Amino acid sequence: MESLFKRAKAFIGMEEDDNGMDPLEGNRQLDITQVIKPKREVQVNDNLTEIIIYEPKIYEDSLNISGNLRKGKPVLINLKQLEPSEGTRLIDFICGAAYAIDGHMMKIGDSIFLFTPGTVKITDAEEKMSLGEEITTFDSQKEPFFSRH
Repeated sequence: MESLFKRAKAFIGMEEDDNGMDPLEGNRQLDITQVIKPKREVQVNDNLTEIIIYEPKIYEDSLNISGNLRKGKPVLINLKQLEPSEGTRLIDFICGAAYAIDGHMMKIGDSIFLFTPGTVKITDAEEKMSLGEEITTFDSQKEPFFSRH
């Protein structure tokens, strides 16, 4: 029975050392790689796309809008604060800026327009669904508002 008891103590690490040494005084080394696990690295996505929404009140706001479009940021413009003639001038200006950078434009509503740089395509989900296609990517085969073909 004594050997069974010794084996049980050895199994749980309570076996007495035969040479009388304290186990902590020996030259035993622990394998630290088994004790310390590396932390999971958190990846920060600095590559997020920001859409800037504008409600211009004067035509001169078109400079800020086109500046952000040139920086590669999509812009959504709501013209409800402008007179119709001012809104037409502003959209004409932004269309020229978008054309210069190979961008895209889509009319979203009566007075709402989306402009994107050339690196961001616009997909009309309703049009794709009416054709019976399933949307699986954000890539669009639709011709942009203005095309250089």
